[in-house]
Amino acid sequence: MAIETTICKRIELAIAKAHLRVFARVFETAGVTGWTALKTVGGAGTSGVWQEDQLTGAEDHIVVIAITDAEAADVVLTKISKLFERYPGVVSVSEAQVLRPERFTGRP
Repeated sequence: MAIETTICKRIELAIAKAHLRVFARVFETAGVTGWTALKTVGGAGTSGVWQEDQLTGAEDHIVVIAITDAEAADVVLTKISKLFERYPGVVSVSEAQVLRPERFTGRP
Protein backbone atom coordinates (compact mmCIF):
# COMPACT_ATOMS: atom_id res chain seq x y z
CA MET A 1 0.00 0.00 0.00
CA ALA A 2 1.51 3.30 -1.10
CA ILE A 3 1.29 6.30 1.18
CA GLU A 4 -0.38 9.24 -0.51
CA THR A 5 1.54 12.51 -0.43
CA THR A 6 0.84 15.98 -1.75
CA ILE A 7 3.37 18.17 -3.54
CA CYS A 8 3.95 21.56 -1.95
CA LYS A 9 6.64 24.23 -2.25
CA ARG A 10 9.54 24.40 0.21
CA ILE A 11 11.00 27.89 0.60
CA GLU A 12 14.40 28.32 2.27
CA LEU A 13 15.81 31.70 3.18
CA ALA A 14 19.31 32.44 4.41
CA ILE A 15 19.09 35.86 6.06
CA ALA A 16 20.54 37.93 8.88
CA LYS A 17 18.89 37.01 12.17
CA ALA A 18 18.18 40.69 12.78
CA HIS A 19 15.83 40.73 9.77
CA LEU A 20 13.71 37.74 10.78
CA ARG A 21 10.65 39.79 11.75
CA VAL A 22 10.59 41.53 8.38
CA PHE A 23 10.64 38.24 6.47
CA ALA A 24 8.28 36.48 8.90
CA ARG A 25 5.70 39.17 8.20
CA VAL A 26 5.84 38.23 4.51
CA PHE A 27 4.98 34.63 5.37
CA GLU A 28 2.10 35.75 7.56
CA THR A 29 0.57 38.09 4.98
CA ALA A 30 0.89 35.46 2.24
CA GLY A 31 -1.06 32.92 4.29
CA VAL A 32 1.85 30.60 5.06
CA THR A 33 0.71 28.61 8.09
CA GLY A 34 4.12 28.04 9.65
CA TRP A 35 7.87 28.33 9.34
CA THR A 36 11.00 27.29 11.23
CA ALA A 37 14.18 29.30 11.81
CA LEU A 38 17.44 27.42 12.26
CA LYS A 39 20.70 28.79 13.64
CA THR A 40 23.76 28.74 11.43
CA VAL A 41 27.44 28.61 12.35
CA GLY A 42 29.05 29.98 9.23
CA GLY A 43 29.21 29.93 5.49
CA ALA A 44 30.53 31.63 2.38
CA GLY A 45 28.95 33.71 -0.32
CA THR A 46 29.61 36.63 -2.63
CA SER A 47 30.80 38.69 0.34
CA GLY A 48 33.28 36.02 1.39
CA VAL A 49 33.46 33.70 4.37
CA TRP A 50 31.52 34.51 7.55
CA GLN A 51 30.99 32.83 10.88
CA GLU A 52 28.82 33.35 13.90
CA ASP A 53 30.00 36.07 16.27
CA GLN A 54 29.50 34.46 19.67
CA LEU A 55 30.39 37.64 21.54
CA THR A 56 27.82 40.07 20.13
CA GLY A 57 25.66 38.03 17.77
CA ALA A 58 25.67 41.00 15.40
CA GLU A 59 26.60 38.89 12.39
CA ASP A 60 24.34 35.93 13.14
CA HIS A 61 22.51 34.37 10.21
CA ILE A 62 19.60 31.97 10.15
CA VAL A 63 17.94 29.68 7.67
CA VAL A 64 14.16 29.94 7.56
CA ILE A 65 12.17 27.04 6.12
CA ALA A 66 8.51 27.19 5.15
CA ILE A 67 6.36 24.69 3.29
CA THR A 68 3.24 25.94 1.57
CA ASP A 69 1.13 25.66 -1.55
CA ALA A 70 2.22 27.05 -4.92
CA GLU A 71 -0.09 30.07 -4.74
CA ALA A 72 1.25 31.27 -1.38
CA ALA A 73 4.82 30.53 -2.52
CA ASP A 74 4.36 32.84 -5.51
CA VAL A 75 3.14 35.63 -3.22
CA VAL A 76 6.08 35.09 -0.86
CA LEU A 77 8.63 35.15 -3.69
CA THR A 78 7.19 38.32 -5.18
CA LYS A 79 7.38 40.12 -1.84
CA ILE A 80 10.79 38.73 -0.92
CA SER A 81 12.30 39.76 -4.24
CA LYS A 82 11.40 43.35 -3.32
CA LEU A 83 12.85 42.95 0.18
CA PHE A 84 16.12 41.74 -1.30
CA GLU A 85 16.55 45.22 -2.80
CA ARG A 86 17.06 46.41 0.79
CA TYR A 87 18.10 43.35 2.81
CA PRO A 88 20.77 40.78 1.91
CA GLY A 89 19.82 37.13 1.66
CA VAL A 90 19.40 34.05 -0.45
CA VAL A 91 16.20 32.20 -1.29
CA SER A 92 15.66 28.79 -2.83
CA VAL A 93 12.47 26.99 -3.73
CA SER A 94 11.97 23.28 -4.25
CA GLU A 95 9.17 20.78 -4.23
CA ALA A 96 8.37 18.84 -1.09
CA GLN A 97 6.08 15.85 -0.70
CA VAL A 98 4.05 16.12 2.48
CA LEU A 99 1.58 14.11 4.46
CA ARG A 100 -1.41 16.01 5.88
CA PRO A 101 -1.51 18.76 3.21
CA GLU A 102 -4.08 20.73 5.19
CA ARG A 103 -1.22 21.73 7.51
CA PHE A 104 0.54 23.50 4.63
CA THR A 105 -2.14 24.63 2.23
CA GLY A 106 -4.96 25.73 4.46
CA ARG A 107 -7.25 23.38 2.52
CA PRO A 108 -8.48 19.91 3.52
